[in-house]
Amino acid sequence: MILLVVIIAGIVTMFGSNSTTPKLAIDLNGGTSVTLTAKPVTGSTTITSSAMKQAVAIIRQRVNSFGVSEAQVSTLGSNNIVVAIPGNADNGVAEKVGQTALLRFRPVIQQGPPQSQVGQGAGAPPGLGRVVSKALRGADSPGPTPAPSVQAAASAAPSASAAPSPSASAKPSAAASPAPSAAPAQSPQEMAMAAVPQTVRNQFLIRNCLKSDASQIGDTAAPTDYVVACDRLNQEKYILGPSVVEGTDVSSASSTLPSGASVGAWQIDLNFNGHGTSAFAAITKQLASQPSPLNQLAITLDGVVQSAPSVSEEIASGQAQITGSFTQQEASDLANVLKYGALPLAFTQSNVQTVSATLGSDQLHGGLIAGGIGLILVIIYCLFFYRGLGVPALAGLSVAALMSYMSVSLLGDSIGYRLSIAGVAGLIVSIGLTADSFVVFFERLRDEIRDGRTPRAAVEYGWKRAWRTIRTANFVSLLASGVLYYFSVADVKGFAFTLGMATIIDVIVITLFTKPLVTLVMRRPYFAKGRKYSGVGPESLGKRRAPLRASTPKEA
Repeated sequence: MILLVVIIAGIVTMFGSNSTTPKLAIDLNGGTSVTLTAKPVTGSTTITSSAMKQAVAIIRQRVNSFGVSEAQVSTLGSNNIVVAIPGNADNGVAEKVGQTALLRFRPVIQQGPPQSQVGQGAGAPPGLGRVVSKALRGADSPGPTPAPSVQAAASAAPSASAAPSPSASAKPSAAASPAPSAAPAQSPQEMAMAAVPQTVRNQFLIRNCLKSDASQIGDTAAPTDYVVACDRLNQEKYILGPSVVEGTDVSSASSTLPSGASVGAWQIDLNFNGHGTSAFAAITKQLASQPSPLNQLAITLDGVVQSAPSVSEEIASGQAQITGSFTQQEASDLANVLKYGALPLAFTQSNVQTVSATLGSDQLHGGLIAGGIGLILVIIYCLFFYRGLGVPALAGLSVAALMSYMSVSLLGDSIGYRLSIAGVAGLIVSIGLTADSFVVFFERLRDEIRDGRTPRAAVEYGWKRAWRTIRTANFVSLLASGVLYYFSVADVKGFAFTLGMATIIDVIVITLFTKPLVTLVMRRPYFAKGRKYSGVGPESLGKRRAPLRASTPKEA
């Protein structure tokens, strides 16, 4: 009954979520191929093999951060990385793969509306733009509650990072207009802008983030440069100061829902390494005393501002939190940017194209036919060798096959799992695992009957002996699958994943279905009396059976 409820719930979920078929990997169903071309960042002239290997590992983590998607990441030549993504390009994955440049934290010098300000005069009000509702605070600090009126652009995934203080890094620029000697004391905003080169100020005025080509693709600016950047929704533009904290200084990032918090109150927990902790403490101390927007700290990926939370206190522990009415998806997206955004090279998308299946439907059909043949042979063997006991085996294999199909279909939407030809191989191998559990149970049961127990009593005694063997064998199989999945890549992960999943299903089926079913079957007179084709009669046991002992009250 428990298993029946689980299966019915799974089937209802399949049809309710429209997940009635498994999602196929790129080798079976085609997908999108994105070619990323690496180029050295400012201050470097070469692309090393170690940097490329590190980039491949990070990109693979980013692509598969939501599950086993069977994406294939490989190098092509000395400066290209090819990412093969299953499915259509309209799912937005190709765009996310392109976000593979440098992760940096820069202080905000000026913030403004997205469109060009040419014609409005160079004296546009500093800090013009939306109210910043995202806050950056220490992990142990209660922090203020963000303002409830958050506009769309302000709810962009926030980020925590550190960058040099605009006022501390302000050095008169040759291009900057010198202040008259008799002029009154400058405001913090004017002092910060005085350090910005005139070319950057002009770029800020003419920049139009509403244009499709406004976002920078690949951040090749030096960390010490002042830059103009748009936010990821193209609804704000910024002048950003030099970067002090790099993405490589982030040791971990995760999205969490604090205990007792309401829906929509997700936050990002952020931790820095040793260098990042000291640099972050210095910059947050400087920014905390500045007026808005100088107290904002922007996190940029590929030169695009992912978030610009405000800083109200010094954070010296290396542990920070970004708060501000995040949804679960917004918090998760920002955490992934912080966790996987730091690459040792800058990249540009040199080619994006749709590719056909490398194996195609013929190979998929061939794999399914092989699995079907194997299943039929196992069923024939069970019916021939175990006679009537083969019926519970047939029913158990059918339930296991249904649960495997149901699991693969549901996991496609829940964790992004894609079934590859290697995964199909794992499912075919699992037929043998399930059949092996039946063989162990049936042989133990028949051994008890050979010792003189009644079939009804032999089920319970045989199960106790068989369960130890089944449990040990499945644990070893599950352990092997886990090790193989952890240390392997690409297609081998798909094989290990399906094999581990099938092992768990085998334990569920043999425990919640096959054993109870055999118990019920052995209560039927035909089996209890050991008839010819029952599978527990003298003919099936291979020798003359010892006289049956009278059932004790306990055995009955």
